[in-house]
Amino acid sequence: MAETGYDKNAKYRLLEEVGFRDHFKAETWEEFNRQFFDGLAPKYDRLNEVLSLGQHQRIKRAAIRHLQIRPGEKILDVCTGSGDTAIMMARAYPDAYVIGIDVSKEMLKIARERAIGINNLEFRSANAMSLPFENGSFDRVLISFGLRNLDDLRVGLSEMKRVTRPGGVVSNLDLGKPPEGFLSWVHQVYFRKFIPWLGKTFFHRGEFNSFGYLPTSGKYFPSQTGLVSIFQELGFSNVRRYDFMLGAISQQTGEIA
Repeated sequence: MAETGYDKNAKYRLLEEVGFRDHFKAETWEEFNRQFFDGLAPKYDRLNEVLSLGQHQRIKRAAIRHLQIRPGEKILDVCTGSGDTAIMMARAYPDAYVIGIDVSKEMLKIARERAIGINNLEFRSANAMSLPFENGSFDRVLISFGLRNLDDLRVGLSEMKRVTRPGGVVSNLDLGKPPEGFLSWVHQVYFRKFIPWLGKTFFHRGEFNSFGYLPTSGKYFPSQTGLVSIFQELGFSNVRRYDFMLGAISQQTGEIA
């Protein structure tokens, strides 16, 4: 896996490294993940704001523009979380129809409350590893800061590809890895030292520190270069990469031939 920097089995070390086994009772990665995000739901948007230095809304709008959504298209937002990306798309493209899916009931509860009054949007409970849709059901399929949380990201991307029609686009947006040098050092200090300290000191007093999971999981998540290779390996065409915040956040898109 050296060419992509991804070994799906290595990330199970996170169960011990970030304390999942100490705080949650589960038998599978999926169940650990669901319990984690159910507990994180009330703090999820605040976490995104802090991690992105207040830029996550701007970055998501730019990532959506890269999808080149057209009127009447059907869009799937995988691991929709609190629904902010799905809501952005539904409002920006009122002639499109958006479905957001997630396994966390608490996240979906927040998403549905926010979406009241938006008629071209719905949220469903569904597993990204086995999407409950027919082949070629959607024109655009995206996942934002969720691919790292799947049991196997190749399976997740393959499912996203399966439900996308020929000529459609699949997109991933997640944390990236800046090139080696000073920027990489700053990135490491900010995400692996400062962010977990901030979560423990101010946001998670006496409870699980979700601010520690995302940066720690980066050790087992591919760089943007590795993700481009995985997209190509899975048969996506015209694979493109867009970096934000000097590579600290990155988007990859691939078309379905």
